Amino acid sequence: MRLDKFLWCVRKYKTRSLATEAVRKERVRVNAEVAKPSRNVKTGDEVSYKKDGITFQLKVKDLPKSRLGAKLVDDYF
Repeated sequence: MRLDKFLWCVRKYKTRSLATEAVRKERVRVNAEVAKPSRNVKTGDEVSYKKDGITFQLKVKDLPKSRLGAKLVDDYF
């Protein structure tokens, strides 16, 4: 799954275009490397992202098929 789509599906960004923009501005890293929006995310990857000056880190447990409901998000990271 694409990195920008993953961040949108797990509700870290409101729209996919906002997620893409954050990745292009190098605010998102995968396994401590700067990534492109088209980078494939897989189970076990560590994703860190900056939002409002705060750095968040998460580890991917599973990949969703589509955008998730808010209650289901924790099952994927």
